[in-house]
Amino acid sequence: RLRPRWWSGGLAGAFCQTITCPFDLLETRMVSEKKKRTMFSTARFAVKNHGNAQSFSVEAYYLSLCIRCTGFISLYDGLSAKLTRQLTYTTLRFHLYQLGKQEIGENSFFDQILVASLAGSVASIVGIPTELINSRMHVDRVLPADQQRKYRHVFHGLYRVWKDEGWMTLYRGGFFSIFRSSVVTICQNVAYDRAFYMESFQLDHDRKLLHVLSSVSAAFIYAPIIQPIENVRTLQMTKTGKVHDHVKFLLRLGPRGLFRGLGPCLMRMAPNTVIIFLMFEQLRLHFGYYEEIDK
Repeated sequence: RLRPRWWSGGLAGAFCQTITCPFDLLETRMVSEKKKRTMFSTARFAVKNHGNAQSFSVEAYYLSLCIRCTGFISLYDGLSAKLTRQLTYTTLRFHLYQLGKQEIGENSFFDQILVASLAGSVASIVGIPTELINSRMHVDRVLPADQQRKYRHVFHGLYRVWKDEGWMTLYRGGFFSIFRSSVVTICQNVAYDRAFYMESFQLDHDRKLLHVLSSVSAAFIYAPIIQPIENVRTLQMTKTGKVHDHVKFLLRLGPRGLFRGLGPCLMRMAPNTVIIFLMFEQLRLHFGYYEEIDK
């Protein structure tokens, strides 16, 4: 079987972010919003009050309103941080997982979970700073003028955080980022590998239909699982306070508050997972290599 190149995961991840980035922006702003609104009621509020700065909390969902009020480019706030994160964190996450899988084989489910967990944890350490800048750039437009950070791009943001707040701030929310990355790699990569559609429908391993069905399954498995972790991590990176303060902030809506933003998360993760794995497999088929076997 063809093996993927080390850069395949990062390139696939960067490509899909150019398509799904607006839904990530919407998810972040829904989590950080103080008012008790659903995605659709907030959209109606935005349409009715589009002159108010607070209405921009759903600009990624109500695309026409966003383009009219703040311009098309506002849909992609934080894109430079997203692309940098994909080209570093996702590249390392996919590559480490593939290396581990080659060592343990593909038949041991629990070994795959262990490898995925380690790959996600190690890669997350590299990706936390850019994830912090990405989250802050997402919410910056809806903050009061005196609280806006106005990062021009990811490297400007990294420099400003290092200079103004200290390098330790770059790893704020690090525990939840590492935990989230481990769970994502387990639920995404392992679920993708363990999908049973190939056996059920007698599909060839290199068929596009198999890749799409497996990636959709992976998206709907892991999105609800990681949402509470994702929400606490986002609040830690964008707001001040301790973990219990952020959990309390989410629970003001009841238990469903932990899953706030799940709608746009699924809108983002379903196509995201399909695109990243479909492109990953195509890169493997077109640019991959056959592993040499010692005789």
